[in-house]
Amino acid sequence: MPPPKPNTDSPAIRQPPATSSYDVGVESHGEELALSPVDDAPLQATFPRFGGDMAVMMFRQGLESPRGTIELTFNLDDTLYSQIAQWAKRKSSPTYVDLEQSVCVSFACYHLPSLLHHLPEVDQPPPFEQLTMHSQCSWPTSGDLSLQTTRDGKDFIIPLAPPIFVTPDNCVDVSAFIRSGENAFSVVQQSDVSEYMFILHAHHPTPAQLGYLAACRHRHEDWAQTTRTFCKPALKESPWRQSASHS
Repeated sequence: MPPPKPNTDSPAIRQPPATSSYDVGVESHGEELALSPVDDAPLQATFPRFGGDMAVMMFRQGLESPRGTIELTFNLDDTLYSQIAQWAKRKSSPTYVDLEQSVCVSFACYHLPSLLHHLPEVDQPPPFEQLTMHSQCSWPTSGDLSLQTTRDGKDFIIPLAPPIFVTPDNCVDVSAFIRSGENAFSVVQQSDVSEYMFILHAHHPTPAQLGYLAACRHRHEDWAQTTRTFCKPALKESPWRQSASHS
């Protein structure tokens, strides 16, 4: 997978004060998408996340101010968008082999004090790809925090404190909101979240994501088979034939 061009406007990490967190769940005028429910996860992953292959598209640190908005804007060419669209439209894909080389865009949140605690003692800090590969997401558990965007003229609000639905890597899959050309997301905060870093990851679907999709499709096929069995009409003798036999 060709890595997306990193966003050079992303600010450098500031040391925060020490301290003692089949689609995505969203709100949009009554419209809702669904995925697996959120689970608590350790800060350090036992195995490399994202299948061991991931690129950081861009990152932003949360604001210190009680209220504020962080704008996330970037451009995608048609080649990368087509790979993302393939994953976003995965429900209609006839095989899983085609999806293995598609691209998923995951929105992640990391607790900076915990993330920086695992930094190696070197002069130059490692790239975010290396730093987050073994670090689990940690979402705020209180406060009003959301990711907002638009799709097909509709406004969508994705809650983040914590998110309602996440991927197996404890991220929010935003692939369905990605478009070719200019993309815009807004992180809207109602409290100080300067201890958190927000990152957009691009990666191939992980085995866990593909497995979850396969399980969902299998359950759907089983249910469809069950409904076909119940809806099959019982073979009975025609009432006209019965009437003729009694005359």
